[in-house]
Amino acid sequence: MLDWIFEGIVTWISSIVSEIMDAVSGLFLDALGTDMTAMEEYFPFVTKAFTVMQYTAWAVLFLITVWQLFRVFGGPVTEAENPWTLLARSSLSALLIGYAKPIFQITLNIATAPYTALLELKMNKEDFTFAGVENALKNGMTTIVSIATVVGLLLLVILMIALGWNYFKLLLETMERYIVVGVLCYTSPLAFSMGASKATVPVFKSWCRMVGSQLLLLVMNVWFLRGFSTSVGQYVGNGGELSNGNGSIFLWLFCAIAFLKTAQKFDSYLAAMGLNVAQTGSGMGLELMMAARAVSGLGSGARSAGSVFGGGSSAAATGAGAAAAGFAGKFKSNSYVRDAVVDGGIRMGAGGGLGFVGRTFGGIAARNGATLTGDSISSVASRNPKMSGTIGGEIADKSLANYMPQLKGVPLKDTQISGGKISTTAMMPDGKMAELNLYDKNQFEKPEGASALVEASDGSMWYQTAAGDGAGAFFGTPGFAGDISEAARIHEMFPELPEDTMLRTVDEGVLEASTEGGNSLWYSSAFYEEPDAPHGSIQASDGVDWYAMQQHAQTPVFESGEAADAYNQSQFQIFMTGYEQQVSSVDGSRWLEGQMEVWHSDGSGTRFYDTSQYAAPRGDYQVYEDSRGGQWYAIHGEASVDRKPVYEDGKPIYDGDSVRTVSVESVRYRSTPERYAEPKKREHLAARAPRRKG
Repeated sequence: MLDWIFEGIVTWISSIVSEIMDAVSGLFLDALGTDMTAMEEYFPFVTKAFTVMQYTAWAVLFLITVWQLFRVFGGPVTEAENPWTLLARSSLSALLIGYAKPIFQITLNIATAPYTALLELKMNKEDFTFAGVENALKNGMTTIVSIATVVGLLLLVILMIALGWNYFKLLLETMERYIVVGVLCYTSPLAFSMGASKATVPVFKSWCRMVGSQLLLLVMNVWFLRGFSTSVGQYVGNGGELSNGNGSIFLWLFCAIAFLKTAQKFDSYLAAMGLNVAQTGSGMGLELMMAARAVSGLGSGARSAGSVFGGGSSAAATGAGAAAAGFAGKFKSNSYVRDAVVDGGIRMGAGGGLGFVGRTFGGIAARNGATLTGDSISSVASRNPKMSGTIGGEIADKSLANYMPQLKGVPLKDTQISGGKISTTAMMPDGKMAELNLYDKNQFEKPEGASALVEASDGSMWYQTAAGDGAGAFFGTPGFAGDISEAARIHEMFPELPEDTMLRTVDEGVLEASTEGGNSLWYSSAFYEEPDAPHGSIQASDGVDWYAMQQHAQTPVFESGEAADAYNQSQFQIFMTGYEQQVSSVDGSRWLEGQMEVWHSDGSGTRFYDTSQYAAPRGDYQVYEDSRGGQWYAIHGEASVDRKPVYEDGKPIYDGDSVRTVSVESVRYRSTPERYAEPKKREHLAARAPRRKG
């Protein structure tokens, strides 16, 4: 029974090792190349710093040249070189520094031919995969040991780990050699600066030899990797047998491990032949051993916890939590689901075989109802559109609310998520629909027209525009009762308002603001077009602009009747202090319409119109400010006599064929200002797309 359990555990471990080897091999083989794409994209600083390297190299070249020219004055004592030769070499070196990048690109292109030829060489029986290696080893062990005993199973695990360990070290050293080539290329201007003087030219020659040696080593990397992959394919196919009848599992295994070790030490062999190659991989084994020790410590802690079900559980949980945190830091939540549904753009998860498998299962999960997390959507929406890719379809409809919390519970369709822009259609419970567009504040300017500022799950801010019958639901009018107890909420909604301002909701998109100076109406830009009447603009905390109408001028209370003329004159003079002409009587009956009229002793008159309610009149007029701060248009009228019909019982009276008239004193005004219209309700048309920043 225990043998059967142990065999299952060993089989599982060996299959895991082979799967890891498969995944890692795909990851590294896809990254191989003689171009510097991986170097530039993984380490973008080296590209930006290349110009600095060039200027530094020119400075070093200048110092070397000046110093060597200075030595010329020492004559034979200093053994100075010919100044003309020195200047010619310096000029050539300066030119090489300026064209350093095209030069090393040409050099890399030369190495591309053999590299590509080795990489693309077809093998009839080569089907490179580690899947099946553990079964072939097990069969070989069964033949040798006669039965799959515990000894054979332990030997199987040891052999698999040894093979995987050496192959993994070779892959890591391969990438280290690639990085060395990149460093040599991006520091090449410093090497070119050494070519000016006889004293420094050996440095330049050594650099040239090292570049050639490293490119040869880079090509040989493919030779070794392809050679080992064919060996694996042959072994899986024939179990290590040779055509002469000899051969065995041990012979193949020792040859394979020796081949891997030779590949790891090939830089040492080239150095022994006199080539200048960088020695790589010296401390890598120690680093991997330390990592293995850390993992084994975590495993032992977990076993201790499992054995006692108590005291050790806390430590094991801590270790597991740290491991999970490290994994989550590298691969964000459901990153493979995200990669499986993104059209274009940069992958978020791993590449190679592991990434392919992950994306395959991610696609299966997406088709079976999985949704994307806010982090996964952020990895697309927060990027530049050239690198982001696009998420669309049913999974985008279901997942967008995870990134935009204000859309929770709202059915969506036709959702498109791309870099800096999101579009979708919201279906409201009453059957109305709204077309929503969201623009990243960091990538776009503020849209023209109605927009709200919403916060995504990653903390980024987005401009939200809406169009259609249901657009109003996304620009809700806050409910205020005009009570002083709402002061804190008012300040939260409108942080810039004075503390004594009270608000009352009048209608959808309409608020009434009350202060000590009076009342005024506010109109939401999401529901109303910008009014013609004088107004200010106040932005709410959600980014919606409100048109705050200018407060209407307030008139004093005037009495009616001839007996009140003296009182009204006094009230008017106090109210309109800047009006110097003597007033005989006042008519304030139309104050609700923003009008007043006064008459003078000569029969003329003046009408006053509130500037907050009326547009500027044509012709001559004056503007007066009252004692309360309101402004009025003043239009002067001349005395006039009008002939008006005489009526009796509602019918005009005739004298013969003519209507009887009577002369009536009046005032004739040359113009009348036009009253401002009420703000128009906005038709929820699509807002104009904003301009992208930069």
